[in-house]
Amino acid sequence: MKPNKMKIKSQVQSNRLKILTILLISIFLISPVVLLHAWKEVPIANLTRDIASTAKVPIYTGFFSQLGIFFWIAASTLCIFGANMDLKRHEILGFKRFLYLSGLLTLLLCFDDVFLMHEVLYPFLGIPEKAVYVIYALIIIFWIVNFYSVIVKTDYILLLMAFFFFGLSVILDVFPIPYLNPYLFEDGFKMVGIVSWFFYFYGNATIAVSP
Repeated sequence: MKPNKMKIKSQVQSNRLKILTILLISIFLISPVVLLHAWKEVPIANLTRDIASTAKVPIYTGFFSQLGIFFWIAASTLCIFGANMDLKRHEILGFKRFLYLSGLLTLLLCFDDVFLMHEVLYPFLGIPEKAVYVIYALIIIFWIVNFYSVIVKTDYILLLMAFFFFGLSVILDVFPIPYLNPYLFEDGFKMVGIVSWFFYFYGNATIAVSP
């Protein structure tokens, strides 16, 4: 067997788990497309194509919201990546678990933002939007209480800033102020909160990878 072929075969064998994981995740992501098409006869193009192309709206439609999604995903990636680093050298108790669960929390908030879960999905299932806000608040309070000893040893000012602007955004969503553009202020406050959230966990991920 030629050296190059032996090298390729060796690489494939050493990456079997990664290859299997990639295939399983890909199948998991493609499956809803097939199921929705078969179950509800939803056109596959409506599920796979870009929203702007499908809805035939200008390409800049919703770009501001999509920018926020990038920050959500980046923050979650930083948390999960940092949680998988060797953190034995750090004295902060529970820092690894803090990063990992923070990454999952960020993913939850990201999914809610992307799929309009609190605005459309949960109300469709019979759960009022205000009740969803209460549930999210309880999850976040539990997260803060559980990791309080870790959070106070981080640059928590940025986290407080994120919660402050998230709170302003929620208040304007639940109690809109007349003559105040809700799309500019509500979504603007949310964006400041998302960016603050990202930079808070960027700093924590930096701690995780620092020597």
